[in-house]
Amino acid sequence: MIAIFKGHFVSKKHLTSVLILSVITITQSYAQNASQRGADYTAERFMAITIDDLPVNTLIRGLTHREYVTDKILQALKKHKARGIGFVNEGKLYREGKLLDGKVALLQKWLDSGMELGNHGFSHADYNKMSFEEYKTDILEGEKVTNRILAAQNQRVKYFRHPYLHAGNSQGKKDSLATLFEEIAYQIAPVTIDNSEWIFARAYENAFMKKDSALMEKIGNTYVDYMEEKTAYFERQSKTLWGYEIFQILLIHSNHLNADYLDALLTRMEKRNYKFISLGKALTDKIYANKDTFVGTAGISWIDRWALGMGKKGSFFRDEPTTPQFVQDVAEITE
Repeated sequence: MIAIFKGHFVSKKHLTSVLILSVITITQSYAQNASQRGADYTAERFMAITIDDLPVNTLIRGLTHREYVTDKILQALKKHKARGIGFVNEGKLYREGKLLDGKVALLQKWLDSGMELGNHGFSHADYNKMSFEEYKTDILEGEKVTNRILAAQNQRVKYFRHPYLHAGNSQGKKDSLATLFEEIAYQIAPVTIDNSEWIFARAYENAFMKKDSALMEKIGNTYVDYMEEKTAYFERQSKTLWGYEIFQILLIHSNHLNADYLDALLTRMEKRNYKFISLGKALTDKIYANKDTFVGTAGISWIDRWALGMGKKGSFFRDEPTTPQFVQDVAEITE
């Protein structure tokens, strides 16, 4: 069969080939332009998953619940090929001064799953409310058990995550902490996607204790939507400040909510074309060479800290998503 294409006689077979090549060319061109725009799901993105308050942050007593939370979170990380890092509060490993082997075993599960461990302070202490010397003691006390189990793999603690993201409410305290970290070879674990996941987690646990499965599902689904909105917000802030999307560092916690919804959350992030990387890899982004100059009482993301250091005012931060009121009500916490 002969057909006419752009004024020329061509065979149907040749016409089909031409059309296929045209479609491929258009598709490639669109993909290239989309990549250059970097604003939609076609852009390749990178994220480190960091999880605080190990072994588990919960009001529910008993080792069984802690094992459930740990196992489910690790299953989700492994399913999505995410090398997460868990930040440990070693005070949670003790009861009445006695170290509990069952809770230490939960940390070993993280290592056996190929994850990393970092220091989150022994007692989740608030640096705003204590002296540097008190805080230093809490930090050094918070690495003992973790370093002992890491030593079996020829590793040591090298990352510290500030509880409440409070890094020093005076220049002197901030500088003293920086000097300590140089002495003990620690790196600060920044956060770029800060959020109020902890409020959702409390609401979820409250609903669980009331055996309200419908409310748990509503909170969980709303949580995943909220976290995507937060992620999109910090993507925009990143592009506004520097013209590109940085390697993001997500902060969440070891809790029942993430045991049940981390898989869904990571799936949602993959739909935004995120690939999951280690914290160490994330810190190779040149943006993390920028100094954090923020001094104050607020616990805020490093994107916010850098923005304030660049002189950004209140209007720059106005579109940040907030926690839905119904979640705050169930949690009995106001954002």
